[in-house]
Amino acid sequence: MSADPQYPPPPWQTFGFGVMCPYLTRVSDVELPPGLEPVAVAGRTLGMLGYVEYRPPSPLVYGELLWMPATVRFRSSDGKRVQGYYVARMYVDHAGSLAAGRELWALPKTLASFERRPTGVTVSADDGTRLSLDWSRLGPAVRLKSRVATLQPVERGVVRFRSDFTGLVRPARARVSGFASEHPGWAALPRAQRALELGSLLERFESTMQAPNRIE
Repeated sequence: MSADPQYPPPPWQTFGFGVMCPYLTRVSDVELPPGLEPVAVAGRTLGMLGYVEYRPPSPLVYGELLWMPATVRFRSSDGKRVQGYYVARMYVDHAGSLAAGRELWALPKTLASFERRPTGVTVSADDGTRLSLDWSRLGPAVRLKSRVATLQPVERGVVRFRSDFTGLVRPARARVSGFASEHPGWAALPRAQRALELGSLLERFESTMQAPNRIE
């Protein structure tokens, strides 16, 4: 792990590889901070488990595992509604990324080690969490553009993170082959529902991590 806690100012132009696994999680299994409301249908909300490798020439080079159990909305003081994922847990193997996540975007980052395999990864985190993710390619890759946003609570309001993405995306079979954690942020995962264990491989992506936007 890197011992350097420094990081560049956003926006960050990043490059890399990733695996995204959508989940339908039970709203009753997700504990949300005050001010965040789940976006749900029939008692379930859309969540996401993701693994990302940020590769050169990204400003920081590191691995990341993230668990976003719910899609949420926040109503600002002027009545405007914003929507995004709520990040319950996030793990990285770089001290600079850890500091930036916590200080800029209010993301709950924790240090971890990543053991990479040709078609999988095992993450062992400082909070005792251990998760193994395996994947395999299923079909042709297509070039896509997308955007992801998160909403994280702060003392007054939320901090919104946004990343604009373009890259080669391929359907994949992805599954959690091992999992153990006592952290409450993972409470929704064991009963969350997958669709045929399908996910997406972000084989080569480029993204812009925008500067944080505080909303009150």
